[in-house]
Amino acid sequence: MALIVPMWAFALLPLPLLLAALFWGAPAIALVSELIGLISGKPFPARAARQMSRLALGGHVLFWLVIAACAALLFSHPFWQSEFVTGNRLLLIAALALPFFGSMALGGYDLGWKFARERKAIHFLLGCVANIPIKYGYWALAGLGLLFFRGVGLDSPAFLPPWGSALWPLMALWLPLSLCMAAAAGLCYLLLRRDADDWGRDYYRFAAPFLAKWHLVCGLIVLAVMVWLYASLKGVFNLHLPQIFYAGLASAACLGLAMLLSLLVTVSENPMRFKVSMIGAAVLSLVHASMLLVAILETLNRYVPGWSVPTFMPDLLRLF
Repeated sequence: MALIVPMWAFALLPLPLLLAALFWGAPAIALVSELIGLISGKPFPARAARQMSRLALGGHVLFWLVIAACAALLFSHPFWQSEFVTGNRLLLIAALALPFFGSMALGGYDLGWKFARERKAIHFLLGCVANIPIKYGYWALAGLGLLFFRGVGLDSPAFLPPWGSALWPLMALWLPLSLCMAAAAGLCYLLLRRDADDWGRDYYRFAAPFLAKWHLVCGLIVLAVMVWLYASLKGVFNLHLPQIFYAGLASAACLGLAMLLSLLVTVSENPMRFKVSMIGAAVLSLVHASMLLVAILETLNRYVPGWSVPTFMPDLLRLF
């Protein structure tokens, strides 16, 4: 696959990554937060879930607007008449229909908070109905990726990659990464909604560390999956080439710094005073995801025949 991306476009890379993280990660955080509230009987987790579901709904609306705009621009592209699309039409439809149904259910879930106190179980089940197709929509996309890049049919025994393949950590990486970025975005959302959703100082002393813990735990999982990915590729590719190594190193460093900022919010007696730390954790998390994607693209450019998506890393390295 050859694709020429203007260098300035990489500055916008965090925006689609943030949108995708809100689409896949924020609904899950809202649902689990509501479950914590149901189990503990405390109101604060449910309020955090309510704020995260509203953030998720906004992400879903923007996501589908972007998808509609891209579909309109690419409607006449030859790709839609290609053999790949013709042979996998049902999987393509499922990859769109499942998350779209989840988005519709998420709208009902968010609007249903007014009645959640009287119908807790029904509201929680509606959240499950919203989350399940969203998650299966991701795996439908992963299946399409395997079909497109590996050229192995669904009915083939070799469709799933072997257990030692780097494709497994690569596909698994997005799940904790989306939760990590969504939690970081949730910290900024707390700041934006501080006056509009004035639920008292005690709530915000709970909510900020609560989301910071989500960010920390998911960040640790992301680091573990990155180590898994590195170990699975180390004997196959030379990952110490400058354009790959320094992009990956910058990615890991940004995530580490973001987690340290979240740790400050977690252990503070007055977490809402650490506004710069909350914003910094979100920004660094987005930079981490962007640089990780650049490292992956550079690896594909180097070692996958026919793949060419030039990034800014060679030009950046020449400056130093």
